[in-house]
Amino acid sequence: MSTPSPKLDSSTVWLITGCSSGLGKAIAETAYNAGHHVVATARNVDALSYLPDEPRVLKLKLDVTSKDSIVKAVGDAVAKFGRLDVAVNNAGYTIMGDTEVIPEADSRTLLETLFWGPVFLMQEVVRVFREVNPQQGGTVINMSSVGGSMTVAGNSFYHAGKFALEGFTKSIAQEMKPEWNIRFLIAAPGGVHTNFAGSPNAGMKIFPRHPAYDSPSHPLTQILGYLKMPGIADAWCDPKICAQLLFDTVTGKYDKPLPIRLPMGSDSVQGLKQEFEDSLQEIGIWKTEAESCSPGGGADLSRVGK
Repeated sequence: MSTPSPKLDSSTVWLITGCSSGLGKAIAETAYNAGHHVVATARNVDALSYLPDEPRVLKLKLDVTSKDSIVKAVGDAVAKFGRLDVAVNNAGYTIMGDTEVIPEADSRTLLETLFWGPVFLMQEVVRVFREVNPQQGGTVINMSSVGGSMTVAGNSFYHAGKFALEGFTKSIAQEMKPEWNIRFLIAAPGGVHTNFAGSPNAGMKIFPRHPAYDSPSHPLTQILGYLKMPGIADAWCDPKICAQLLFDTVTGKYDKPLPIRLPMGSDSVQGLKQEFEDSLQEIGIWKTEAESCSPGGGADLSRVGK
């Protein structure tokens, strides 16, 4: 169980990646409108014009695929505000297509964005939380997805990035000493009504089909057809509501321990629940055969820190 959320006031400093649109923009606006300090970042600073130019706001150019860019952004944020309290790894996009047709360069760049960028930012902000904010610590929010635990066809590299991010997050959270007060939250939304999966945009790149897979009955064909249905995103999560939920969760509104994974949206709750139930059922079916591999009883997992 995670530690309780702290009570954060208007002196709180948020650093958010990918603030040009969508959830990143909604989180930045929510924190700003609550009176908090906001370090908003994007590849193009002009895309941050929705935030005013005033002392509580710092707008920074940031390329999350560049470790040097991340180090500089964190340094600039601390130089201006003297601290950081909440870091949000939000920048991301996806590529869709039959795995065989996706070029290596595209898949590697996606993993740099979804996994290595957040890793580098976490390494930087954990140091700040521990050394600049002694005893007060800080919170990392990693924007994952229901696709960080369950999968669909045509998104293999996206799922690889999100699965890796979730595993890394859960492991590094166990490395933190309690007295540091450093917390981690994996946000797992389902479909969100943004331009991420809308008309052609930077949020999603779809590759031409491989002829061996291109048939009406193929799962990816069905998914692509679903995404083209008129008004399909109308039932998805509202990014402003998601942003408010994240804000309220990490600022201590709810009398609950901070979760390690927070589903957002009915589809996320349903999808995660089904995925975990299916896994438990499969373990039960193969339990006897699985346990036969360790006649000595197996490793004592109770000795592994949680």
